[in-house]
Amino acid sequence: MKVLHTRQSHVVKQINQFNQQASDADRRLKFEKMQASAFVFFRGTNHIYWHDVSRDWRISLYGGRPETQVWLQGDAHVYNFGALHDHHGQIYYGMDDFDDAIIADYQFDLWRLATSLVLDLQQHDYYQQDLAEQAVQRLGKAYLQGVVASKTDDSAIYIENAVKPIKKFLTKVHQKNTRLNMLQKWTTSDLNRFNYANPKLTELSDHVKTNLTGALLDYHRSQQSITPDFTSRFEVVDLVKRVKAGTGSLGNQRFYALIQGPTPEENIILDIKQQQQPAAIRCFPKIEQHWYYSQFTNEGQRHADAYSAIAEHPDAWLGWLSYNDELYSVRERSPFKKDFPTHKLFKPKHYLTMAEIWGEILGKEHARGSIQVQEPNHRFIHYVKNELMEHQKEFIKLLSAVSVHYARCVVQDWGYFRNSGLW
Repeated sequence: MKVLHTRQSHVVKQINQFNQQASDADRRLKFEKMQASAFVFFRGTNHIYWHDVSRDWRISLYGGRPETQVWLQGDAHVYNFGALHDHHGQIYYGMDDFDDAIIADYQFDLWRLATSLVLDLQQHDYYQQDLAEQAVQRLGKAYLQGVVASKTDDSAIYIENAVKPIKKFLTKVHQKNTRLNMLQKWTTSDLNRFNYANPKLTELSDHVKTNLTGALLDYHRSQQSITPDFTSRFEVVDLVKRVKAGTGSLGNQRFYALIQGPTPEENIILDIKQQQQPAAIRCFPKIEQHWYYSQFTNEGQRHADAYSAIAEHPDAWLGWLSYNDELYSVRERSPFKKDFPTHKLFKPKHYLTMAEIWGEILGKEHARGSIQVQEPNHRFIHYVKNELMEHQKEFIKLLSAVSVHYARCVVQDWGYFRNSGLW
């Protein structure tokens, strides 16, 4: 008897379909990365997560209503938090990467973040299911508290107000990461050209450089028209293709632009990244897809809108451009950008502390992201404060059940992937 549908066949089919437009080299590299662990596999298959949870009726228990629709990060996991810098050049710890940002129910982000926590924790020697459940509970409670406190507190965590794991991390970033160090990594000794010997960079033809420079000049003019204090000096010194970056986004085109600063040591690197439809869109019902297309006809603009709505300190260079009939986000490559190394959380108590930090940041991000969706009455914040907090125990219990069980499913799917021979 021929079996028409199994979870294994579904997973393999989803991965094949989602990555069919990628080059052979990018697809091979992505699949090699995804073999490393269930957590990395989870990062590379956000599309499967959305296919699964968008059909989960449990979302309606504490959401599925107008007041619970907010700007989501869309690909929440523990490695989408890290070091960044604000408009004054100060380093802080916050959330990053809004390529999959979308307006939908807040629980989709929270469930994904909690699942990633369980998967990441499983890679530690001290992992136990009881510890994972405790970490998810702390994340959930901190999330609710973060939403409620969002009107008065900033979600950015600086060195001076950071707890031990974050303080140590940010201090190290502050000591080792500088703009000059970043430029020396990516450019030649005079800092005025990209270093084409870097294996993560590929030289572009003069034709591509000319056309991409024109698109950047259009981007700059549009930024000046909406931001009066946007820098008037804009000279593209060099352009290069960025390769081998990311996990889920592997296959999307990406470029770096070197912009001349007052001195070579103050040059700027702009990260120009192709923007596709968020993974969630293909899973939405037709009526919701029609709404999306009516609201966001431009993926570059969607990314910029989401970043501005959610982030603590939106990038001053944030924008978008059109090149070769594709849409790209534009933002500065932060000299201080660095993921927090969770493998260096050697004690369970430090992991529990990080769970609380992740939950609080996400809660405040969602509260901020709800304001533009529901302006001006803050319905999401009021819902959490006046209704959801009364059911906190049951809400946390559901979050724990979803994340632990879905993590188990991801581990199973990862096994199917490794045995599929896709690479």
